[in-house]
Amino acid sequence: MNIYLLGMMGSGKSTVGRALSRKIDKTFIDLDSEIEQSVGKSISEIFEKDGEESFRHIESSKLHQYSNSVVACGGGIILNERNRRFIKKNGKAILLKASIAELSDRLSNSRNRPLLQKKPIKETLTHLWQDRQIHYIETAEFTIETDGKVPEIITDEILNQLNL
Repeated sequence: MNIYLLGMMGSGKSTVGRALSRKIDKTFIDLDSEIEQSVGKSISEIFEKDGEESFRHIESSKLHQYSNSVVACGGGIILNERNRRFIKKNGKAILLKASIAELSDRLSNSRNRPLLQKKPIKETLTHLWQDRQIHYIETAEFTIETDGKVPEIITDEILNQLNL
């Protein structure tokens, strides 16, 4: 069984995923890193040169390659209905949720997030959350609030919810 970490960029999926995988002795997969390695380009380069649609296609393909792992998914993985069904069928999904203010603080110095390049960060994050919220909630087994929490606390909350 996979454990899928869902949420907005900056919600802590990769950081918490590493901590969680160590605690339960499962392989950790950062889907964005796996995509970058397989294509030989950064996520920003893929968006810029090939477009978001191409990135989403690669992302969907990569999603199907892992089993018995903790998978930190890209923030937009849930935009595709087939991805949502696959996640629900092949593991447990946890939504890591942070406030827009917290996400904005965490991402304020980020230069490698293609969706944050055009408009003010808070405006973009608010729009993305509004577009994605229903899909996150429908896909996730449960939600963990991450504002002001260290990864170890979040990890313990996940393990508690999963009864592990």
